[in-house]
Amino acid sequence: MKVIRIILLLLILVFVAFYSKLQRLQTTAWIEPLAVAIYPINVDGKEATTDYISDLSSANFKSINRFFDTQWDNYSELEYQPVAIELMPALEAKPPAPPAHGNTFKIMIWSLKLRYWAYQHSVDTDKNTVRIFIQYQQTDSEKPLSHSLGLQKGLIGIVNAYADSDYQQTNNIVIAHELLHTVGATDKYNLATGQPIYPDGFAVPEDNFQQHKAEIMAGKIPVSETESEMPYSLRSCIIGNKTATEIGWLNQD
Repeated sequence: MKVIRIILLLLILVFVAFYSKLQRLQTTAWIEPLAVAIYPINVDGKEATTDYISDLSSANFKSINRFFDTQWDNYSELEYQPVAIELMPALEAKPPAPPAHGNTFKIMIWSLKLRYWAYQHSVDTDKNTVRIFIQYQQTDSEKPLSHSLGLQKGLIGIVNAYADSDYQQTNNIVIAHELLHTVGATDKYNLATGQPIYPDGFAVPEDNFQQHKAEIMAGKIPVSETESEMPYSLRSCIIGNKTATEIGWLNQD
């Protein structure tokens, strides 16, 4: 029985790998707008969070569309809307949490569980739609937001956000960051320090620390070797050349 389970798991992994490769090719071809479905989730169960989610509309996420439109214009002369965002009904179910200290096998199993969970709760979307699940909670200095994530395999983003209009623009920065992960972009910051990595994590590398914007995959504006600032909104962010190459907007061959 153990051998049979291993064989079945290997067959599932082969299928998932093939399917993921096909998704990768289709979502980075940029021959039609990339569909993005946003699913709000009340993760703390508080009434104030429910009220905030109920008041959400597509207007809350317009700055994400504008950001991608503007950045696309930096890399192409074609008039084209690269991203199309749709706000979906709120979900009550929560995604499976990643293992706190998981090994490679545990992370792989969690990834499969997450993809199955996402499939169960987004059957109304196309297979090439990026699904962003936003876990909203009230602001709490004693309970900081957990790390958000974006998976290219499965086109899934899990964003942890505050249910507060004052944080809408910074929430949108995180959404755009994780969305880019789903189409192949890598982080451009030092995982240990959080500092943007030179040169790919700098909006204008030749300006050294005289930066006015953040590279979106670095997430911060570097002001010195040890300090950086959070951008206020996506207006203070750009998609740099390395990120543009990773997602298929720029060919540097």
